[in-house]
Amino acid sequence: MNLADFCRAIPKTELHVHFTGAVPLETLLALAERNGIELPPHDDPEELYARGENFDRVLRTLKLVCRSLRTPDDFRDAVYATQRHAADAGVRYREMFWNPTDHWTIGDIGYAASVDGMIAGLRDAEADFGIAGRLIPSIDRESSPELGYEMVEAAVAHPRDETVGIGMDYMETGHPPEKFWKAYRLAGERGLKRTAHAGEFGEPARNVETALDLLGCERIDHGYTVLDAPDLLKRCEDEAIVFTIVPTNSYYNRTLKGQDFAKVHPIAAMARTQLKIMPNSDDPPLHHTDPANAHAAMVTTFGLPVDMLRGFVLNGIDGAWVDESVKRTWRSEWLADYDRLAAAVEK
Repeated sequence: MNLADFCRAIPKTELHVHFTGAVPLETLLALAERNGIELPPHDDPEELYARGENFDRVLRTLKLVCRSLRTPDDFRDAVYATQRHAADAGVRYREMFWNPTDHWTIGDIGYAASVDGMIAGLRDAEADFGIAGRLIPSIDRESSPELGYEMVEAAVAHPRDETVGIGMDYMETGHPPEKFWKAYRLAGERGLKRTAHAGEFGEPARNVETALDLLGCERIDHGYTVLDAPDLLKRCEDEAIVFTIVPTNSYYNRTLKGQDFAKVHPIAAMARTQLKIMPNSDDPPLHHTDPANAHAAMVTTFGLPVDMLRGFVLNGIDGAWVDESVKRTWRSEWLADYDRLAAAVEK
């Protein structure tokens, strides 16, 4: 078995993926046609998912997907398609970020209708493909603190078993974590788990620390600049904080272009510490990847030994927002499957 097939077959979680960035191109085309959404000029549909020379087209694509999602059935169909692709890549459990305020302002659909459509897609996908899914409504950090608080209010006013926590995403530069401390406090008071994108765009390590201490985050998404703060790094190692890293991160693909990532990329450096990291696809069709390729990249891009993948699978289980009894079962069953497959992989 070669590396690509091995990474596709091994059981895994995915804890860092964005709903609108995970909608397959064929699903977007179908939704746009269904709802009469005019697409940007293009010669080939693949152009709609091009990242751009400086990765500057991704946001435009995300907004296009939002415009195409109009009804609960649209959300159901889109989630179902994303989960089918993830299951094909070996994902057995997935937590998906989504930005409710985008759908309020762009798609004119409220929180309850959209979340129920998404949950229908998760449940149908689990029945058909065996992949369990949960939702993480996320704050658009480029918006106001008031809108972020309103988003969390909507989440707590419409509780669902599949909604396990909140997150925060979009451009970190100029929008530090403390901007949304009230929204995170409300989420914590209502029993929601918390995570946040921090240390993603070369922003200071103090953003990671703020996410932990002020926002009460239990995981960190990206977090690469934690390497710049030795005391914080040691703390995160000691506290076994899970970092959901992205091998196709656009900031480092741009700023480190042409260099040997195995030597200079922070993901490679993080893997040489005792941090609990695990790879994710982020926006898979836009990044031209999937969860299996994200795991393979840890070997092919960052020069890590294949044997380290077992630890990343385990970190993904440890970081999942499920009961400890479920994690114990996964550790037993998934790692047995992993070891069986590893015995056949080409070294």
